[in-house]
Amino acid sequence: MSFTVFDPTDGPIVKAFAPAHRLTSLAGKVVGILDNGKHKSDVLLREVQELLRSEAGVKDFVVVRKASAYRPAPPEQLDDLARRVDAVVAGIGD
Repeated sequence: MSFTVFDPTDGPIVKAFAPAHRLTSLAGKVVGILDNGKHKSDVLLREVQELLRSEAGVKDFVVVRKASAYRPAPPEQLDDLARRVDAVVAGIGD
């Protein structure tokens, strides 16, 4: 009898990452809302929108819902959202 042993201690592969530019304010901006499609995520994100509008002065929102909570948003959907907004909030439900 023999065993094959795999060593998982190799460590993660780290890719270079440049974070997006941070806005100093959301006042007068258009904010994207990326809804992951889980149950009640729309309810949570409507509340977030109201808070951002009243507390941060957000001008408008573009709401996009992913087809599945368990898969990443398609690159085309993310690219389109990025072209249309100044910032994005991604939200979950349940």
